[in-house]
Amino acid sequence: MFGLRQKLLLGFGGLLLLLVVVGGLSIVVLQRYSDALAKFLSENYRSVEYGQAMKDDLERLVAADDRVERGDAAAVAEAARARAAFAKDLQDESSNITLHPREDQLVGELKNAWAKLEAARAIATDAARPPGERKAARETASALSARTRQLAQELININLNNMVVEDGQVRQTATAARHALIVLILAGAGLAVVFIVLLNRSILQPIRTLTQSAREIERGNLDLVVQVKSRDEIRQLAEAFNSMASRLREFRRTDRAKLVRTQRTTQLAVNSLPDAIAIINPDGRVELANEAAQRLFGLQPQMNLSAATASGLEDLFKRAASERRTVQSKGYDAAIQIYNGRERFFLPTAVPIIDEERHFVGVTLVLADVTNLRKLDEMKSGMLAVVSHELKTPLTSIRMATHLLLEERIGTLNPKQQELLVAAREDADRLYEIIESLLDMGRIESGRALIELQPVRAEQLVREAIEEVDAAYRDKGVTLEWDVPSDIPMVQADVDRIGHVFSNLLSNALKYTPSGGRVRVSAEQDADVVRFVVEDTGAGIPAEHLPKVFERFYRAPGQHGRSGVGLGLAIAKEIVEVHGGGISVQSKVGQGSRFSFTLARADRHVSDANAAEVSRS
Repeated sequence: MFGLRQKLLLGFGGLLLLLVVVGGLSIVVLQRYSDALAKFLSENYRSVEYGQAMKDDLERLVAADDRVERGDAAAVAEAARARAAFAKDLQDESSNITLHPREDQLVGELKNAWAKLEAARAIATDAARPPGERKAARETASALSARTRQLAQELININLNNMVVEDGQVRQTATAARHALIVLILAGAGLAVVFIVLLNRSILQPIRTLTQSAREIERGNLDLVVQVKSRDEIRQLAEAFNSMASRLREFRRTDRAKLVRTQRTTQLAVNSLPDAIAIINPDGRVELANEAAQRLFGLQPQMNLSAATASGLEDLFKRAASERRTVQSKGYDAAIQIYNGRERFFLPTAVPIIDEERHFVGVTLVLADVTNLRKLDEMKSGMLAVVSHELKTPLTSIRMATHLLLEERIGTLNPKQQELLVAAREDADRLYEIIESLLDMGRIESGRALIELQPVRAEQLVREAIEEVDAAYRDKGVTLEWDVPSDIPMVQADVDRIGHVFSNLLSNALKYTPSGGRVRVSAEQDADVVRFVVEDTGAGIPAEHLPKVFERFYRAPGQHGRSGVGLGLAIAKEIVEVHGGGISVQSKVGQGSRFSFTLARADRHVSDANAAEVSRS
C-alpha cells in the first residue's frame, strides 16, 4: 500500500511532470510559429522596401530626364544611376515574391511596364528622331512612369495588408498557435483534475474528517471515534486522535470531580468570612457570593450586578474594571446602611482580579462590616465635641483672669509674676485655638457648619488671603508672590472657609521657610476645576511623612512644641472635600513643598458626587 509520502510524491510529482510537459510543448509550438511569423514578416517587409525603393528610383529618373531635356549634360549620369537602381530593386523583388497570389502577377506587370518605359525613353532621348516622334515618346514614357509607380504602390499595399489584415497569413499563423496552446492547456487541465480527484480521495477527505472531529471536541463532544479506511500515516493520526479523545474523557471526569471539590471548598471558605464577599465576572454578573452577600445584599450567583438592591456597587465595579486598581469608598459616610434586625454599616471595596498575563478576569467585591468602627468614630467625635465644649467655658474664664492680672487692675506684679502670667496666657490662647479647631472640625463632619457656595473670582480669593498675611511675611523677610491669570474662570466656594484653607497653607509656608526664602501662590485652569497652588522654598517634608500630613493630630518628627497639634491641614482637607474638591502635597527635603487644592468651576456642571457632598454639608 502507498504511504502518505508516496501519495504526495505521486500527486505533486505528476502535476510537476504535467507542468513540465505542457510547458515544453508550449515552448516548441511557440518557437515554431514564432520562426514562421518572423520569416513571413521579414519577406513582406523586404517587399515593401523594394516597392518603395522602385518608386524613389522612378522619381529620380523622371527628374533626371527633365534636366537632360533642358540641356543639363550632368543629368545623363544621374539618369543612368536611377535606371540601374530600379533594375536591381526589381530583380530583388522578383527573388522575394511571397505567398500572396497577386504579388507574382504584379512583378510580371512591373517588368513589362519597365521594359516599355525603357523603349519609350530610348526614342525620346534619340536626337536623330524627328521632333514629333520624340515628343510622342516622351508622353508615352510619362504615362508608363505613372503606371509603374502605381504598380509599385500596389505591391507595397499588398504586402502591408498581408501583415495586418484579419485574413492575412500573420493572423492565420497566430490563430493556429493559439489553437495549439488551447489544446495543450485543456489536456493539462484534464490530467490535473484527475490528479486532484485522486489526492482528494486519498488525502484531503481523511484530513477533513479529522478536522471535523477536532471541531466536535472543541464543542465538548469527547465521545466520538474517528473512522479512517486508509492504511497510511493518516490512519496512524486517526488512531492517535481517538486515543487522545479517550484520555480527554478520562481527564474530564477527574477534572469535574476536582472542580466540584474546589467549588465547594471555595464556597465554604467565603461563607466562613464575616464580611460580605462576591466575585463578579467581566460581564458584570455574580460568579460567587457567600451567605452574607446573598442574605444581606441579595447578590445571588448568575444575577446581574445592576439588579442589586444596594446602590453604588455597579459604579464601584466599573471603576475597578476600567482603572485596574483597588477602589475603596472613602470615609464612613460612604458606608451602605442595612437593617437586618439592627442597623449595620458596610464599607464596600472593589479589588480587580488580574491574571498572569495582565488580563482582566473579574472583580472581588468586599463589603466590610464597619458598624462597630463607625460607632467608635461617632463616640470619639462626640466625646471630643463634648470635652471641647466643656473646656471652652472654664478656659474662657482663665484667659480673662490672666488678662486682668496682666493689666494690673487688681495689683502690681513683680517681673517673675508677669513672666509666669504671660506664659500662662500664651498656653491658654493656644489651648483655646485647639478647642476651636476641634469644635470646627466636629461641626464640619456633622454637617452643622453651613457652607454657602457662591461664584467667586479666583483672583479675589488669592488677593484676600495674601493681604491677611502680607505683614507677617515682610516682618520675617520672606518674599510672597502671587499669579492668577485674568482668564481663570470663577469658582464655587464659601469665601470664609476657603480663606481658612489659604490662611493655614500660607501660615505653614511662612513657618517653615527661612528668611530670604520665597512663597508663591498661583491658580491654573484644569478641566472642570481650578487648581490653587501654594509653593515654598522651605525645609520640605520627608517622603515617608507625606501620606500622613492631612491626618488629625499628626505632626512630623522634629517640629517645635509650639508648632501646633496637627489639626490645621486636617481641617483644610475637610473644608476642601466638602466643597467637592481635593487637596494634595508634593515635597522634597531641602527643596520646599507644594500644596495644591481644587475647586469646581462655577460655569460647569457639578458632578452628582460633589453635589451630594455639598448637600450633606
